[in-house]
Amino acid sequence: MSQVVSGVYRVLIPETYGNAYVVVRGGRAVIVDTGIPGKAQAILNALQSAGLSPSSVEAIVLTHFHLDHSGSAEELRAATGAKVYVHEADAPYLQGLQPPPFPKEAPREALEAYRFFKPVRPDSLLKDGDEVAGLRVIHIPGHTPGSIALYDGTLLFSGDTLNVREGMVQGPPPQYTADMRQAIASVRKLLSLRFDFLLPGHGDPVVGRASEKALQDLADLLKG
Repeated sequence: MSQVVSGVYRVLIPETYGNAYVVVRGGRAVIVDTGIPGKAQAILNALQSAGLSPSSVEAIVLTHFHLDHSGSAEELRAATGAKVYVHEADAPYLQGLQPPPFPKEAPREALEAYRFFKPVRPDSLLKDGDEVAGLRVIHIPGHTPGSIALYDGTLLFSGDTLNVREGMVQGPPPQYTADMRQAIASVRKLLSLRFDFLLPGHGDPVVGRASEKALQDLADLLKG
């Protein structure tokens, strides 16, 4: 666990180089993404390091339904009593009511992982423009139909629509993205914002003038 900026803690999920985040405001906490199954305790340990108890968690927000982001949601809900939030367009996949919309080029192991997927019933469905603990919900479809970002004017939690690899901001991975054309439009949407800190779904956060770096790193993608 590491502190990215005051009140924001990153929990690295080594198996996927993915991230879960704990956002602390006014003695209350929001968990953004939960990692793969079995990572609840690591996130609860981060809460403890921040001086908070499980009961301080008021929301568990999923940027999208993919197993590497939602896998520990049920265990965390049981441990904290917090509500699980997901965008309404991803709810059918999170609940196991529809098969995951992966592209044809998705790796076989990704598809096979969903044979063991345990459905999660969300407590609340999100829409574009909603707010959770001072974070505005931005609907950014493409990677999944209900992908979201969370934004407060300074922080941007981007889910997998923006990732960081080897120090470079990148778009979503095509082999796991339901609609790449739509996803690139969502990248453009995020890059129209100003933000100092980028908290990606995978890779190291960008600290300071993050929106400028993202625009520079993604210039070639945006030309396409």
